[in-house]
Amino acid sequence: MEVCRVGGSWLDEELVRLGWEPADNPDARHLVTVPPPLELVPLAELEPEAWLRTFEAWAEESFFGAQRWLAKALERGSGSWVAVTSILSTQAFPGGGAAGAGALALQTLVRVAAIEGGPRGVRANAVAPGWLDGRLPGPLDSQLAVSDTPLGRLASPADVASGVAWLLSDESNHVSGEVLRVDGGYTITRGSRPEPTKE
Repeated sequence: MEVCRVGGSWLDEELVRLGWEPADNPDARHLVTVPPPLELVPLAELEPEAWLRTFEAWAEESFFGAQRWLAKALERGSGSWVAVTSILSTQAFPGGGAAGAGALALQTLVRVAAIEGGPRGVRANAVAPGWLDGRLPGPLDSQLAVSDTPLGRLASPADVASGVAWLLSDESNHVSGEVLRVDGGYTITRGSRPEPTKE
């Protein structure tokens, strides 16, 4: 089934495997918005241009794409938007201020879209991945990230795509305004280690 995709393409292969065909088509019944690769920059080192660029990539690009799609979905009276965000929206983490703020803003927009669209048959949800295998930001230690994850491994694009596909499907047709964390339990236990790059 065709799904309009706005943003990064790193989930495309897995979505196709699950039967969803990403396309740049706002007339598609469903929408997925995907953020860029995660970058961690300490607040004291975050330049204004970098802040604006990160917020634009994480929140504004997804919002304007969703807005274009939403107008058509509301007219049609059906559809589902799934925004891929990040656990940094609720999990304070060194260097995660800009991306976390953008992810949280996007989750707020998802909840508002769920309220506004619900009476007209349109759902909106978010998927918040944890650390992604092979896509960790530079300073992070992958072994420590794995040890801090109760399921003992990092998330894969396949894990994220499965969550997205479920929220797009009719199997979740009474789920709206929710944030599905795909992090192996990381946000339940994270917090005991203030410095993520050291034991």
